Amino acid sequence: MHKTFKLDNGITVDIDKAPDICPICNQAQLPANIFAKLTGDVENNKTKLELAMECMNLNCARLYISRYSKTRSTYNHNFKFDQSIPETFNAPNISREIINTSESFEKIFIQASEAESRQLDELAGIGYRKALEYLIKDYCISIKPEKEEDIKSNQLSRVINNYVTDENLKNCANRAVWLGNDETHYIRKWENHDLKDLKILIQLTCTWIQSSILTKKYMDEMDRN
Repeated sequence: MHKTFKLDNGITVDIDKAPDICPICNQAQLPANIFAKLTGDVENNKTKLELAMECMNLNCARLYISRYSKTRSTYNHNFKFDQSIPETFNAPNISREIINTSESFEKIFIQASEAESRQLDELAGIGYRKALEYLIKDYCISIKPEKEEDIKSNQLSRVINNYVTDENLKNCANRAVWLGNDETHYIRKWENHDLKDLKILIQLTCTWIQSSILTKKYMDEMDRN
């Protein structure tokens, strides 16, 4: 929805939309506008618009800046929404079973997620691939502790094929490795799949590992024999 602002110098500007999510508390809303200002190189038509906004969530009520870029000529003063700052990173939820299996996975995965949230997609993909390796190897070590040195030193795909017996886990983990390798190699093999698909496959891998851990837990606890 377009909205018009009149600046202190009398100039009227139009924006393509008002910010509808607070970047700090991530709550949807229609914030209150406190102040609007043109910045940048006005003479060379490289103007930016910044709006000081107030979050209307009473549990937040913070001030933040929404930034807009010029889209048309100097005379129209139309601006398109770019981003609101400061952005607050919300760490993804990771199950207790996965964390207990691999604390390194938790740490690396959260760092990769934060990189992605800051539009550092190239680095995020590498981080997700590293997190996947720690998860798989730590899980395999937990079920085959006598093979720890072999698991640590072997290629990830070989570890999966040699030590993972659950077919669903094996299939999801292998495909996650394929896409993860694309994030680290010069040439991509899976052009129709991207970072989103890699994250889904990692989540599926986590789900099957969690299922395996919980199944064993309750079978052991409730074994009548």
